[in-house]
Amino acid sequence: MVERRARRDLDGVLLMDKQNILREFTTYLDARCRPGTSKVYTHALGLWFAYLNDNEPSQQSAQSYINHLLKQKLSPSTINLRGNAIRRWFKSKGMKVELDFPTSIQYKEPEYLEIEEVEKLITVCKTPLERTLVMVLFDTAVRISELLNLRVKDIDWRRKLISVTRKGGHQEWVNIGDKGLQALRFWLDNRGFDTEKVFGGLDYYSAWQLTKNLGKRSGVKVNIHPHIFRHSRAIFMRMNGAELADVQQHLGHKSITTTANIYGRFKAVDLKNRIPKW
Repeated sequence: MVERRARRDLDGVLLMDKQNILREFTTYLDARCRPGTSKVYTHALGLWFAYLNDNEPSQQSAQSYINHLLKQKLSPSTINLRGNAIRRWFKSKGMKVELDFPTSIQYKEPEYLEIEEVEKLITVCKTPLERTLVMVLFDTAVRISELLNLRVKDIDWRRKLISVTRKGGHQEWVNIGDKGLQALRFWLDNRGFDTEKVFGGLDYYSAWQLTKNLGKRSGVKVNIHPHIFRHSRAIFMRMNGAELADVQQHLGHKSITTTANIYGRFKAVDLKNRIPKW
């Protein structure tokens, strides 16, 4: 009965405005996942509908889209994300579909910023917000969602710690250095509004757009996004002698295997400097 009703709903989906479809999907996701995840999945679904070009959304058209992405040689993680977004949309309609797409992320040479590139980004910052985001994201290596949910009372100025909500909803203290604290203090003194959250209503998309524009302005060749500062800080720790267990604890990974898979490798040019000469 549920399947038949879902099929009838899906048959009429093309009569609806695409923006309404995306809004409905966002509402569905908001009740089940983090806001950042919700926005990423909604964006991914929008890309599929654009590809459909008013053709009927179906399991066959979804698989055709996945095959198209594979031919375009997009990264497995990107295809995985888009496939999962489509599958969750069908699920929101009460339907279960089987799609063939990469189910695991293939780890390759990591992308991260050299410390000189981080400093270059800081020098081209034009606003306290830009400077604070770059400095605190790199200093603490927290996820952007964790930083955007930071409250003023979560900052322990004396012990140089911030309390963040990790994946799974548990609170955890994270070290923050003098540079990060100074940036936070300057931001709080000059932000121009008074809210419990340090960054007020700033959302993931706005933070992503801000860092992206900052990267273009700086001329840094690496693709700049909020998460790259987490990667860069972890690699910077490793290159300066930190053990994987220390990186795992600082980043809040539950398993050291995750830390090793992502940060146990270096770019070839950096690895060269760590290989003993003979």
